[in-house]
Amino acid sequence: MMKRHFDVESDGFYGAYWKCKTGSDCAMIAMIGDDPEDYLARTSVKWLHKLGVKVMTMSPGKKDYGHLVQGGTKRKSNWKIIR
Repeated sequence: MMKRHFDVESDGFYGAYWKCKTGSDCAMIAMIGDDPEDYLARTSVKWLHKLGVKVMTMSPGKKDYGHLVQGGTKRKSNWKIIR
């Protein structure tokens, strides 16, 4: 898979363009996960390439995991397991 990387400082957004080896007349912008080049994005790109689709993966920022941790500590779940 050939890819072209885009960075916020130089291009204005964070993402990657994955060119399909076979000729294609369609493309998709995929916002999958927090990193446009991680395992989830790459496997999604491989699947879409099998369908003949060029893909651009994008994310809000470089490995932006800020939404996962609130206040620097992990929250306990309020769910109770009923048996």
